[in-house]
Amino acid sequence: MMKIDWAALGVVAIVSIFVTLAFTALLSGGIRLVAQGATPVEQSAGSQVVKLAGYALLGLAGLLVLFGIYLLMPISG
Repeated sequence: MMKIDWAALGVVAIVSIFVTLAFTALLSGGIRLVAQGATPVEQSAGSQVVKLAGYALLGLAGLLVLFGIYLLMPISG
């Protein structure tokens, strides 16, 4: 007879929800900052910093995706 480990299932569900929210926040924040820094109204040093911060957030979102892929891949060796 198969038993379900409900505690482990709950942990997986909570971590999945948290990581999904974190990824969404990183991606949307990065897109917003890149778009805000690209407006031609004022091309100052501040807009370059905003754009750089946006690219940093997009990079973190990409690293989060790569880490998820790493966790899914079997380790051979």
